[in-house]
Amino acid sequence: MHVDSPRQANALLKKAVPLMRKMDVAPTPYNYGIWYEYVRQTSPKLNQLVDTTIGRLGSLPSFVSKELFHQFLVAEEARYNNEHKDRLEQLVENVSQSTTDMKSSLKTLESNVAKSRKVLARADRAKHLDKVINFLDKGTQKALQDADEFSKTLSRVNKEVSQLKAELEEIKNNVDLDPLTQLLNQKGLERQLYTLVPSSEDDLSVLIIDIDHLKSVNSNYGRRAGTALICHISRVLQSRKLENATLARLHGGTFAVVLHEATLDFAIEYAEILRTHLNKQRLKSRNGSGILPSIQVSIGVATIIGQENPANLIARANGYLDNAKRQGRNRTASR
Repeated sequence: MHVDSPRQANALLKKAVPLMRKMDVAPTPYNYGIWYEYVRQTSPKLNQLVDTTIGRLGSLPSFVSKELFHQFLVAEEARYNNEHKDRLEQLVENVSQSTTDMKSSLKTLESNVAKSRKVLARADRAKHLDKVINFLDKGTQKALQDADEFSKTLSRVNKEVSQLKAELEEIKNNVDLDPLTQLLNQKGLERQLYTLVPSSEDDLSVLIIDIDHLKSVNSNYGRRAGTALICHISRVLQSRKLENATLARLHGGTFAVVLHEATLDFAIEYAEILRTHLNKQRLKSRNGSGILPSIQVSIGVATIIGQENPANLIARANGYLDNAKRQGRNRTASR
């Protein structure tokens, strides 16, 4: 949803409600949300799905509206985040209550009109005319007030849903990051690869870098030393990062480097530069005494072949990493 002014919300509502009546659509919060977006015409895909569904079924069932609401009006993450899910349910409840109030006042108004007709049908209708007018005026005012309140509620919900979507988008971005190093995590790396693979032409390479003997470091010097080593390597990789590279920490002491437009030979050469540079690093404790005389890593390098998918590309790089480990560690392998 976009943020609309009260005037815009009213104008859109005046378009949406007649359509809902014409299609005999139930006045549920989900339906109001979908048809509100439908008349705005800012989501062609949503409008197409609504038109297609109506063309096939003759109507838009409530369960379809609910699915479309979650798909187009609220990000998918809201279903899995308790805080945002509660907020969304509260928004729906607000609209539902406002809808109930409006329907109640309209029914009251209809009842008042019916009673007024009966009174005016009597012979002494002139005698009761002032009372009837006052009776109808009060009922009309109440209906207008509830309709206006419903419009304001819809506008408030509109703004809150927009804010909710912005928060969820930020969460989505953070979900792709490793909290320790702020590099991409495994999920973020996979997302990136899926966007790069379709346009690559045998020039997309992946380096899987793993710290040698990290368990020994944790055992001998404590987990804080292991964590410090991981953070240090992260900083080194960032300092040596190429313009066409993407960095990620997959798990533990395992990192990944994706090189766009890089041949296998270039990727191997770059991997060796990184490995040699890390070998020269010294990790020191806070008091200045050396903990590790040398930082050693093993690297597996793979370059995409034909229409290879991201999962297989990563699997090959991991396989070559295993080969580097078996060959004695602290080396690069590409087969």
